[in-house]
Amino acid sequence: MKARDVVDILEKLCPKQYALDWDNPGMHVGHWDNQVKKVLVAVDADDAVVDYAVNNDVDMIIAHHPLIFSGIKQINDDNFIARRVMKLIENGINCYCMHTNFDVVGGMATEAADRMELSDTVPLEETVPGEGIGRVGNLSEPATVGEICNRVKKKFGLPNVILYGDENAVVSRVGISPGSGKSMIRYAKDLEAQILITGDISYHDGTDAVAKGVHIIDAGHYGIEHIFIDIVEKYLNGNGMELEVIPMPINNPQKFI
Repeated sequence: MKARDVVDILEKLCPKQYALDWDNPGMHVGHWDNQVKKVLVAVDADDAVVDYAVNNDVDMIIAHHPLIFSGIKQINDDNFIARRVMKLIENGINCYCMHTNFDVVGGMATEAADRMELSDTVPLEETVPGEGIGRVGNLSEPATVGEICNRVKKKFGLPNVILYGDENAVVSRVGISPGSGKSMIRYAKDLEAQILITGDISYHDGTDAVAKGVHIIDAGHYGIEHIFIDIVEKYLNGNGMELEVIPMPINNPQKFI
């Protein structure tokens, strides 16, 4: 199977045109005609992932976060992104990234909302008709904020989360936006969410959100988005493709010590 054939299957799940304007999804490294027998699914195409791909004879990395976001003027040892690119090329490994297009239609927000058992969900930020970033929905019965924190830890395999708000408050309408969710606070407020589960929330953004009536659970950027690995692995295995699909072992780069 050629790299372009793998991409064709992936873009049926989340076409590139659904990506936000500032994003850079697509084939970042590699020939379109390279033969692909083994793929590695990961959140980031960082040094650990690239080394894992090399050591496990992987032909193609499928990552959520783009390997290249901004322009690179030189490809040499002086730049850490360039070093990754060179190592991939030297080992004949393709790298394909699917970012906000996956967030909008690929299943990230839908799967996250399903894990939290939300019903009657709608996008937090509608970027195209009926689709968009994040989800907001209703719990089957009200729960305390503390109970929601415990549910997040259980459903996403996390040892801890950061809470801004009152753990004893009772809520019934919940927003969730995997990744960096500072910009989602206003949409959560507009859609009457009483709590937003997301990541990368600063102290002031968190306390300001509480003052506006929205509790915040910061589960970390990777903390929720690692579900990308499960979703893509299952999707590729369910398409009858002659591929060996291996998931990158979960390794959250954000640690509380």
